[in-house]
Amino acid sequence: MRPYHRHHSGRKGVTGMALAAVIGEALAVEGYALAGAVVLAADSQAEAAAAWDALPPDTALLIMTDRAAGWLADLLAQRPAFLTAVLTA
Repeated sequence: MRPYHRHHSGRKGVTGMALAAVIGEALAVEGYALAGAVVLAADSQAEAAAAWDALPPDTALLIMTDRAAGWLADLLAQRPAFLTAVLTA
């Protein structure tokens, strides 16, 4: 299913598609937009917190750079339903 067709699936029984989001340093995360992920660049702790606040409500997968994961460690407990992944160098 294409991200721009989330509202009308071609498969019976599929009602929607959850989002994948990526938070981290711009150079490390920009390419994920090509795969349809919501990319929120954050080069500082303040920018990471702002990116966290900007996450769409239907985000299911959160991919973070190692630095962003450190910056957001306390906030991750607020949304335990997230499937998370950390990119290592």
